[in-house]
Amino acid sequence: MSFHIEDYAYSRQRAPAVADSRHFRVRLRGQSIGLPVDCVKTVFHVENITPVPLAPPEVAGLANLRGRIVTMLHLDRCLWLDQPRDARSDRLAVGVEHNGEDYALLIDETEDVIAISEADRIDCPSHIDPRLRELLAGCYRLEPDFLSILDIGALLRRVTRSSEQTMRECRRGVTVKGEDK
Repeated sequence: MSFHIEDYAYSRQRAPAVADSRHFRVRLRGQSIGLPVDCVKTVFHVENITPVPLAPPEVAGLANLRGRIVTMLHLDRCLWLDQPRDARSDRLAVGVEHNGEDYALLIDETEDVIAISEADRIDCPSHIDPRLRELLAGCYRLEPDFLSILDIGALLRRVTRSSEQTMRECRRGVTVKGEDK
């Protein structure tokens, strides 16, 4: 997190603006997405990802981050962003913590930490996929565009449901195969 003296400077023209929240902006498939600063623990380059058999497509695999095993998630797949991924060899991830568990979200690039005022909150634009709206904590007006803030808890619940569905389908497949014999 960076410190900017302008955030704390007093002006005779107006009282200093007090931000209601701070978010870490990341870029994914050309879109800017905000993550709550208090969830973000680190940003790192991913060297090796171990695939997880029978995992849903949102789960990239497992990786070692400073001696801890973290679940790597394809954030683009979690958010139904179907634009093709850049053919870059380096992979960047944001390490987040939720309910004491560590996860990493694969992203394209990092931007900056920004302060957002609740006065800038807007209704999510109608062109946003309704499934995606369920994963957002809110949308905020940022000139010239807007910023969607990701609800990490909602995202992880969605991945959990997807994983449970994959396991049910696998069990049905095993049962059906067993009955054929």
